[in-house]
Amino acid sequence: MRLASVFAVGLFSVSGTAAFAQEPVTLTFAAHYTDAEIAPLTACFREYEKQNPNIRISYRQSEIADFLQTILTSRIGGTTPDIYNVYSIWGKRLVDNGLLAEPPAEIADFIKTNYEPSTIQSAVLDDRIWGVPAEVSLYMLVYNKELFRKAGISAPPSDWPGVIAAAEKITEKDGMGKIVTAGYAFGPTVANATHPFRALMFSNGLSIVGEDQSSTNLAKPEAVEILAGEAELFKRGLTSAANQIRDFPSGRVGMMIAANWMKDTLRQGLGDRLEEVAGVAPIPAGPDWKTFQYSFYQSVDANSKHPEEAWKLIRWLNTPAAEGKRSCTGEMLIKLGSLTANKADIAASQDELGDAFTKPYIEALQSGRAVADLNVAQTAEIDKVLRGAIESAWLGQKTAADALSQADAQVTDILAMPQ
Repeated sequence: MRLASVFAVGLFSVSGTAAFAQEPVTLTFAAHYTDAEIAPLTACFREYEKQNPNIRISYRQSEIADFLQTILTSRIGGTTPDIYNVYSIWGKRLVDNGLLAEPPAEIADFIKTNYEPSTIQSAVLDDRIWGVPAEVSLYMLVYNKELFRKAGISAPPSDWPGVIAAAEKITEKDGMGKIVTAGYAFGPTVANATHPFRALMFSNGLSIVGEDQSSTNLAKPEAVEILAGEAELFKRGLTSAANQIRDFPSGRVGMMIAANWMKDTLRQGLGDRLEEVAGVAPIPAGPDWKTFQYSFYQSVDANSKHPEEAWKLIRWLNTPAAEGKRSCTGEMLIKLGSLTANKADIAASQDELGDAFTKPYIEALQSGRAVADLNVAQTAEIDKVLRGAIESAWLGQKTAADALSQADAQVTDILAMPQ
């Protein structure tokens, strides 16, 4: 008995020592933000480690253009991170390929309770939520108040004929007929063309892809009318391919449909004159206007060795430490000049989000006018085709009807391809 007792005590001591000597759990968090941009979240990582001595958090950064491919490659190489900051248009492909873990019930309940419903939709696939919403972007009409005053325009247009009428009053040309001040500006990116088009489509009750996710709404009369209206600005010489949204701070653009993150760019160019010059108004599509939103959400890799710890970290990062304070994710996004759909973060950020420029974006988000597009795996490919069609109509190379009819056929083919 004595020997057995000694052996048992010795065995307990060895196993107990081994338990205390275990290596800490390392969670890898992957996102596209630079080290400087993610600094507030990095500080929270260190705080979380202090509160949870068995946890270590590593950050892995990848450029957004390469992020999806990096995810897919890391899965092949067996080096996937535990947590992803997922761009919503990647979600379908990641879920279909079994890369994302579905949140446990308590996390799903946390999301439903604490986030704006329209943004939650960006993270929904197959009627299931796949992550905690983080950064959100949406579009509104941004107009130059000084140019409006100079042209004798008392209010921003509320429909597209009003956009054309205002643009005619604002546009100025030099002696050679070159546009010096454009009434309206698009470009230069794919998103600058396709995202405003989506907002105008939503205002007509349509999405780009049909509900069956195998057809499109591009050939419908409402879509053709939208593109024809945009092309009219080019036809009348009220804008051109050379006039771009980046020209707004210089006073050479009257209007544009732009995302909330343009605020930082405009602030760099306008300084303390931002609110004096830049006004924000609803999408010019009548009283039933809607706008387009896209987002990022934090999700866990399906192969993570530590899913419970990963979801626990995500929830902690998105929960304010105290009433009236922002969450860690909210702190980072607000400092970046971005938006969040976290209700507590919005309530705690009225000083930053309540200004004349940002407030209309928040109101659109909270009112349900900001709509998330259907999550399909081929969104990036669809946008490239759509941009080409839109541009061909803008430049008068094709009629709006022909451009969208051809885009409809191309996108339908893309949707039929296996992913």
